[in-house]
Amino acid sequence: MIDTYGVLEDVVRDSYAGVVWSHKIQEKQSDIYAEKFKKMETINIGAASLTSVGIIAMIFTDPLWLKLISALISFATVYITAYFKSFDLQKLITSHKATANKLISVRDQYKVLLTEIKLQSDSVENLLSRYNELVKETDSIYLEAPSTTEEAVDKASEALKIKKDNTFSDKEIDSFLPSSLRR
Repeated sequence: MIDTYGVLEDVVRDSYAGVVWSHKIQEKQSDIYAEKFKKMETINIGAASLTSVGIIAMIFTDPLWLKLISALISFATVYITAYFKSFDLQKLITSHKATANKLISVRDQYKVLLTEIKLQSDSVENLLSRYNELVKETDSIYLEAPSTTEEAVDKASEALKIKKDNTFSDKEIDSFLPSSLRR
């Protein structure tokens, strides 16, 4: 005889793991874009400041090297400004964060479903129906999700496998709870 709860649990666990991974990848992609934006913004401010200093210095002196350096730094400022106009990093950051947040919600629903399967609190048919609804919701999130890079996948892998993000010991969980709910 087939253990239908066990079969359903295996399938739901697989989907849960996929959502955990997808969430972390989206989160890391957002972090990558945020870091890139911060660096480019800092460079742009520095380059704009140096361009201004070079132009002011040219009022009082006239060396060719100063003109060349000011022109190059001015070009860097224009390039970064054009990059910001072409690739809206703030929008990409927001988009990846929004997808990650949607995936957190679905992840928690999978966790509740796994609990109900483990406790056999409902019929397999009803639990399977709820699972199918969750799969549809997950698929719609994936269809709208922005693309990610290999770098984000690598960072997510390190966070989940090495740093053990999303994993808590009983002691860590107890530290978040009032004493009456601790183990």
